[in-house]
Amino acid sequence: MMQLSQKQLQIVNHKEGALLVEAGPGSGKTRVLIERIKCLLSSSKRGKVLALTFSNLAADEIKERLSEDHAFEEQLDRVTAGTIHSFCLDLVQSRGNLIGLDSDMVLFESEDDRKTVLKDVFLENQELKNFLTQQQDKNRIMQRTLQLITEQKKNFVLPENCSVDDPFPIIYSEYNRKLIDQNAMDFDDILFFAYRILTENPSVVRVYNSLYRYICIDEAQDLNFAQYQVIKALCGDNFNNVMMVGDANQSIYGFNGSDSKFMTKSFVADFSPYVYKLNDNYRSAKRIVEFANRLEHYDSVTNYVYDGELLAKKLADESSEAKFVADKIEELIQNGHPDVEGQLSVNRIAVIARNKYVFSHLEKELSNRNILFSFKKSSTGIDNESDYMKVFELAIRILINKKDYIHLTQLQKAVEYSDNITNSQDGITILKEVLTKTAYKSMIPALEALCKEVLNFNVALNYLDNILSSFDDDERYLISMDIKQWRKHWNKYCMLVPRENRTLTSFRNQISLGKTKETEDNNGIALLTAHMSKGLQFDVVFIIGLSEGTFPDYRAVKSNGSQLSQEKNNMYVAVTRAKRLCYMTYPAKKLMPWGDIKYQSPSRYIKDIVTE
Repeated sequence: MMQLSQKQLQIVNHKEGALLVEAGPGSGKTRVLIERIKCLLSSSKRGKVLALTFSNLAADEIKERLSEDHAFEEQLDRVTAGTIHSFCLDLVQSRGNLIGLDSDMVLFESEDDRKTVLKDVFLENQELKNFLTQQQDKNRIMQRTLQLITEQKKNFVLPENCSVDDPFPIIYSEYNRKLIDQNAMDFDDILFFAYRILTENPSVVRVYNSLYRYICIDEAQDLNFAQYQVIKALCGDNFNNVMMVGDANQSIYGFNGSDSKFMTKSFVADFSPYVYKLNDNYRSAKRIVEFANRLEHYDSVTNYVYDGELLAKKLADESSEAKFVADKIEELIQNGHPDVEGQLSVNRIAVIARNKYVFSHLEKELSNRNILFSFKKSSTGIDNESDYMKVFELAIRILINKKDYIHLTQLQKAVEYSDNITNSQDGITILKEVLTKTAYKSMIPALEALCKEVLNFNVALNYLDNILSSFDDDERYLISMDIKQWRKHWNKYCMLVPRENRTLTSFRNQISLGKTKETEDNNGIALLTAHMSKGLQFDVVFIIGLSEGTFPDYRAVKSNGSQLSQEKNNMYVAVTRAKRLCYMTYPAKKLMPWGDIKYQSPSRYIKDIVTE
């Protein structure tokens, strides 16, 4: 076992009963979580461990770090690591019939799909249609209605029980009905349906309690009401071998309903866990930790190996700020730093900002100097560039769910098919009818290949590869790149799911959850928003755009309430990504898109330490 502190060892060796680990940044919480899972597997030959995370990246890290220990290779099948949403989706797909759902329900994950469903609700009800017609800003009404639906679902409120004024309850009810009619669910339904299955079927809870002897939740400060209720329902009345690990000061998803109280108060009240606090920082240098502690009024005792470097600097404008960062990067790569071991490479450096637009000047500066960088994105699905493959993706949706009239309508429009479609028993018959007399007839053999009893997506893609020569060069290039993208998703899916369990519905839903997303190219300086930086660490971190109204965000400044607390947590997360060196900057003036010059004041987080 890796060398652990006495307190860390106590956590690792904890066997029975609920456990809460409040772990500050750099305290080794992931290492402790991994070592405890190993210890649990070693101490018992029966039962599995369920490790729930908030990102596919975190789930992959758990599995990767477990697999690195060859002593546990044979035990890996006893660990299920994944996001809460992916666990719940599996539950809904396997046991949804218990609450009247079809087993092959599909996910409408995009905002555009939700808007289309809602639009149909308004247009098909004369009273609602009249209501919408009377509104000056129809788009705002639609957007607000979707937000309200999300809020209700996240709080597990049924249409008949919601307290929002008329006509919203009718809209909410009809929206749900239209989804069910299409054998579909939206992202918020995943947790809602899972909760219903667990609370309405005690036998299912008993099965899971028997299957999983221990449950571990990482980054538990990010739990929202729905997620906590699902976990509580999963445990039932008698199961309490639950471990939660988190840091209340890193709760930055308040906009999504997350609240550290579910970890620090609800979990404590419901499970009476043993509580351990890990305050020692084994990752970051003294000056960085001291600054972070000042943000959050920590009183941690830490033995520091390095003093590190932390400074805040005022620059004339955004161009000067970008030049300063680029100059410093080149200097560090050329000369190194006494507090950073070994040769500093671009992969050990990150630049963090409150929002993505702050990076515009820096991206230009880095590009002009040929400094390699990568901008981290949160996209999870497939973004086809060619019209042909956009139709292919729509066709797949119809193959797996012929009731999906939203995407069928989109397909008809895309291929310019205006006739009425005859009723059919299967999706492939519908697709043949729609595509046969269009320019997309050539993809029918590929779609037929997807109807085979044993799914092999590569066979379908091979059909598409074989017809590439019939397209003009530009379109051919786009289609070939899109096919390559699909192959990567399929290959990742095959690594996750055994051959006998692979289905087209499962594949599409895994894509929607981001589980088949290719590991990003991490080469170069990492450009990260504060939210995207969470869980990562770098030897050198620059935090740019630290002006009042940018970081903290102007909306939080105006609210002067809980949003400001979230902003401080964002800053705390950003600073604690740095292991050794942290440079913070802000531009004294900023050129606005409409041509005005706006003078900036330093962020409240750095105003006491900023230098010219």
